[in-house]
Amino acid sequence: MIRLRILGCSGGIGGPTRRTTSYALNDTVLIDAGTGVGDLSLDELARIDHVVLTHAHLDHIACLPLMADSVIALRTTPLQVWALPDVIGILAKHVFNDLVWPDFTKIPDPSNPFVTLNPLPTDRPLKVAGLQFTPLPASHGIPACGYRVERDGVALAFSGDTGDCPAFWEKLEGDDALRAVVVECSYPSRMADMALLTMHMDESSLKDRLAALPASTAAILIHRKPGLEDEIMREWQHWHALHADCDLRLPLHGQVYTFSATATPV
Repeated sequence: MIRLRILGCSGGIGGPTRRTTSYALNDTVLIDAGTGVGDLSLDELARIDHVVLTHAHLDHIACLPLMADSVIALRTTPLQVWALPDVIGILAKHVFNDLVWPDFTKIPDPSNPFVTLNPLPTDRPLKVAGLQFTPLPASHGIPACGYRVERDGVALAFSGDTGDCPAFWEKLEGDDALRAVVVECSYPSRMADMALLTMHMDESSLKDRLAALPASTAAILIHRKPGLEDEIMREWQHWHALHADCDLRLPLHGQVYTFSATATPV
């Protein structure tokens, strides 16, 4: 079973309903660390042992430095951060550099730091807390990836931020364990040019991808840009009326989904 808690799923901030990208998996692992992490209690933050990043854009890492600082008194082991090697390099150079933020990879001591930055294995999936992470292709103009996450025969796919990436969808074809695809849709179809320019997705570039998913796979649409949420929702409601067998979800932060090998996703 995989329990997915949507800590943040908005493409920006503003008001009480928008938190940027972060997902908690079974309480001890995060995918990304956007502003949604700030809603966790101190005890919940301290239980997070691993943060797996899709890329280093600020809306996906904003709370990572703050999180590390906040749990110093509550942890005896380093917070483990995992990402593509180039993303790890960006964090080390531009975030944990004693300029933007203290270098917690050396504090209080390099042999016993508060944070450890780990490049993803290149020869095998990453296995942490009973979950297996396999990087998936993404097209975002910077070092970035998605993930296939599996536990006990149940798999979820996360696109991360990306433009339309055929290789991502090819990796999911015939995946009988797949229960959900968490995929970005930043813009409505009238803003397809902006989506293309910024390497994001819009309804027109995503609709055929979702139509091809099996009915047993939920499509969870995230990263909707502030002020465009209602327009995006109307487009997808119209699409869903024509594809009623699709399990389409447009979540808000705070929602929790549970996926198992035998039960219908809830």
